Amino acid sequence: MKKTLLALAVLGAPLLAAAQSNVTIYGIADVSVNRFSGSNGGLEPNGAVTRIDSSAGNNLAGSRLGFKGREELGSGLSADFKLEMGVLLDTGRSEQGGRLFGRTSRVGLNGGFGSLHLGRQDTPAFELLNTVDPMGVGLAGSAGNIQAGNKGLFPVGGLKGVPQQGWMGLDAFRADNSIRYDTPTMNGFSGSVLYGVGEAARASQGNIGIGSLSYRAGPFYIGYVHIHDNSAGVVSADTIAFNQKSDALGLTYDLGALKLYALAATKKANSAGNVDEANYYLLGVSAPVGANGQMMASWNRSAGKNSNANSAGQFGLGYLYSMSKRTTLYTSYAKIKNKGNAAFGIDGYDGHDGGNFDYSTLFNVGITHAF
Repeated sequence: MKKTLLALAVLGAPLLAAAQSNVTIYGIADVSVNRFSGSNGGLEPNGAVTRIDSSAGNNLAGSRLGFKGREELGSGLSADFKLEMGVLLDTGRSEQGGRLFGRTSRVGLNGGFGSLHLGRQDTPAFELLNTVDPMGVGLAGSAGNIQAGNKGLFPVGGLKGVPQQGWMGLDAFRADNSIRYDTPTMNGFSGSVLYGVGEAARASQGNIGIGSLSYRAGPFYIGYVHIHDNSAGVVSADTIAFNQKSDALGLTYDLGALKLYALAATKKANSAGNVDEANYYLLGVSAPVGANGQMMASWNRSAGKNSNANSAGQFGLGYLYSMSKRTTLYTSYAKIKNKGNAAFGIDGYDGHDGGNFDYSTLFNVGITHAF
């Protein structure tokens, strides 16, 4: 009898856990055929390449595998977690530098106070850009190519330069070692604060702080974000003094037959007393085409204020065709034109064969399937 009761208890434990919390396994399989071409004034003999690509930067969504769950704790309080890895379908490797859960690895609490999460997670800056980019920070014309682009050094020609970035750097997309608080939505208003700890010897080295405020009402959305970024200072001991402050304002308006997108941003970076300033702009539009199609177009611009190495423009087009709720075919095209010594490039192709291009183009055709 005792053995029977013990067996029932062991078998019932997973059922009890399942009743208290829900765990979901989900993912996206996304891959495309890409044709890239570029020119740098004839200095690069091989400026074209065809690839099978599964990276998040150029595809519709980026392949991933994720696990998420939530447990109700009572009195309106719940705990949740999310573990999400990027997967390169063309090679089977992990994306985000080979991290196991490079897209997200966080845990936190939710309640009437809002939500509080710790770990590696999306930032409010990334969410703003994703909302106001008709390409969804993906496809060939991803806004990230310009708004977070430029692979040159700052200060230009400096022996102690750091990688130049847009108004948001890579750590402003997903932040390691971060704590994030999101307010509840009140009359359409909501806010978020994120702080990423650099975990370096110096107090501010590698740290990043981001705050945002947004408002939604029917078809209208407007959002603001401020970034104080010291994360590029970990590049080397010579660049510890780097810091950058950025502000961005974005909005969308859905007219039904047409949706409009816009963003304006500014940055001021300082490295060992050298100042670099630039303004950034985005204009976009999307529209349904028939019952299952969608067309989108965008224009992105970076305008350097005190340097000829921070100015470029990008034009992008995209088309989606939904075959079902989970399967979508897509195609997109983009062209980037650099000015002066700027080194903006299409994600994953900016340094193809070691060249920085005066201009570069990308055309792709792909399929994405969610499960």
